[in-house]
Amino acid sequence: MQKGDVGETSLNLTALESIDDLHERHDLKKIFTLIEERDYAGVEKVLAEMGHKVEITPKIGCSPIHYSKLNFVNWEDESEDSPLIKAAKVDCKMVRIIIMYGGNPNHANKDGDTPLSIAAYRRDRDTIDALFLAGGDLMAAVQILTSPLRCESEKHLKEYSRNGQFSIRPLKFLLAGDVYLKCKDPIKTAFDVCKDITSIKNERMEFEIEFESIIEDADSFAYKFLSHCDNMLEAREILTSSDKLLSTAIGQSKKKFVSHPFNLQIINEQWYGKFHSTFFRGKAVLILKYVTSPIVLPLLFLKFFFYEEGCGVPFMKSSVSNLLRYISVPCVCFATDLINYIIFAVVMIAACLTPFNGEDLAGGLGGESYKVTYVEYILYFTVFARILMEADQLIQKGFMKHYNNFWNMVDATVLGLIVTAAIYKGYINVVNTSDNDTFSCENVKQKLRHEDSMNVNYIYAVAEFVLVLRLLGLLEIHQSLGTMLIALKHLIADAARFGLILVIVMLGTTVAIYSMTIALNEWNKELSTLSLTCDKVEVPDAFVDFLETFRNVFWATFGLFDVVELKITGDQPTTYLITLIMILYVLLSCILLLNMLIAILGNTFSRVIDNCDIEWKYAQSKLLKEYSRAQPLLFPFVPIAFPFMIWFRAKLKQEHTMKDTRNQAKHDKLIAAVCDRIMFGDLMSGSKTDGDTINKALDKRVSLKRQESVLAVIAEKVKERGNV
Repeated sequence: MQKGDVGETSLNLTALESIDDLHERHDLKKIFTLIEERDYAGVEKVLAEMGHKVEITPKIGCSPIHYSKLNFVNWEDESEDSPLIKAAKVDCKMVRIIIMYGGNPNHANKDGDTPLSIAAYRRDRDTIDALFLAGGDLMAAVQILTSPLRCESEKHLKEYSRNGQFSIRPLKFLLAGDVYLKCKDPIKTAFDVCKDITSIKNERMEFEIEFESIIEDADSFAYKFLSHCDNMLEAREILTSSDKLLSTAIGQSKKKFVSHPFNLQIINEQWYGKFHSTFFRGKAVLILKYVTSPIVLPLLFLKFFFYEEGCGVPFMKSSVSNLLRYISVPCVCFATDLINYIIFAVVMIAACLTPFNGEDLAGGLGGESYKVTYVEYILYFTVFARILMEADQLIQKGFMKHYNNFWNMVDATVLGLIVTAAIYKGYINVVNTSDNDTFSCENVKQKLRHEDSMNVNYIYAVAEFVLVLRLLGLLEIHQSLGTMLIALKHLIADAARFGLILVIVMLGTTVAIYSMTIALNEWNKELSTLSLTCDKVEVPDAFVDFLETFRNVFWATFGLFDVVELKITGDQPTTYLITLIMILYVLLSCILLLNMLIAILGNTFSRVIDNCDIEWKYAQSKLLKEYSRAQPLLFPFVPIAFPFMIWFRAKLKQEHTMKDTRNQAKHDKLIAAVCDRIMFGDLMSGSKTDGDTINKALDKRVSLKRQESVLAVIAEKVKERGNV
């Protein structure tokens, strides 16, 4: 780029002039007219007068100042159309000319259209490739093409329904082929597209099949891209960079991608930490460090404060930090959590099996039965520690992300029940130990005391049942047991959907039967009131009220109902009608619905077992994500060390962020290398290669500096085949 007398470039000089003066020299409509007339020479002449060509970095473009409105080529008309948007409506050659002078490929007009979305509507593949080379944003184009389906208001929905302007064809054309390879970060872009399309698919079902095809193509590309890594070092750099692709894949349920061998190796390394690269002796040493850490850690703290700090050793490089890193790996956090849950369950069971003081219940109103037992004190302390750990997870992940996990919701339920029981027991303790003479009768007071005690026991019993079920979630780490639990969760989901249908049928049957029996009961009451001599109708105990009727209808589903109960003495027509209704219900529920449930459950179980390897590996990855942020603290030490562990983890996060920033350049270089392998893989293995194919492939190159070396390799390959 040429410079003036004082060193300014032409773009700098343009920025120094007023926009009005520049409009007088070159009317924007003039260049728009030249673009529409396909006057390539005229357009390039005008742009050359206003500035100079810029250097385009593939997939990135040029510097932001060239893409600003200070550059003539990015000026807008009243519709906010830029010259590049106009060029995208013409052809690829015009687009390349505008890009050479700094045209912004991501500029959007008033309608929200960008050059990429316009090229997609026109089905112009060459223009799309040119825009990607200049740094075109695929996600922005996808969001624009799908904007008619994003009805955020009633007005927007009515406008879409009236115009019907959405078409799936431009979107499919844009995302066809090797489109993700043309993006700066292919896997991340594929994941972003999947997430965006999935959110639309969940809202709008009209194009479900097409959207699922797009999502499947993006997932297949991500798996294929990872397979083109030469070794584990490359895969690790790509997957664990600042974008954290592996964590994103786990969060978006990319089961096939997560089950890739490279990902599984990284998961094992992160799960076991230092344990992963040691034999039995090394594992024994690390386990010993963990077991002795409650004793050793205070001594190491003293060592740091009195010796290492004086020697200028930073805390994150001290012996304390090293030990904390050892015991903070996910597998150790999981083992700690397992021990905590076992302790929690044992204390909970002990609290349930510890009765209230029977002597006081029998002997009077001493109030001792309301006192908190020693077991309950331990239980409350355990709950307090667990609440602190739950609060830590909420701070890190947020409410929605944390409780999106089913087992975390179970944890919250258990804690809520025990806290409710503690509050209730405290309340009745205050009320019943005070001088309250509301009830003078001794028996009434004893009865109330018994009811209050039983209410606390009821809450404890439910909490204990849910807590024991929670322990099942920890068994997912085991391959065979984990696969069975995964299948069980799918079966429960299917059974729940089936249960809704069954309950509706049961309610209909119950209402039909009870509507007849209630009329008979009213008739009996009327006979008694009028003292008539007519015989009363005897309604069976099975249909005496609505709940009893519903209960017996439910047991009839499984054949646990006595047919004699259907007989109503004194009313033969009602007996026949109730019998007919029950026969129809049994046919519908036992023969049709239950057999359908068996077929559904069998199909679900077969599907899960067929994919059991992928399902279990994905479940293991979710455990890694869950316990990568956990604390390796047993319940007795949580209240003491809790604030310090939060501070330590914040320092670790800061350390990882700095490391990720330093490795960004290496990450981009590896992405470019893998893109090269995919782009030229088919070309190198093909039976015929001509000059046009080579040139087209070179247009898709990630780095222009490597074109010569790649071209030499291809030329050598061509000569070997004798196709020159």
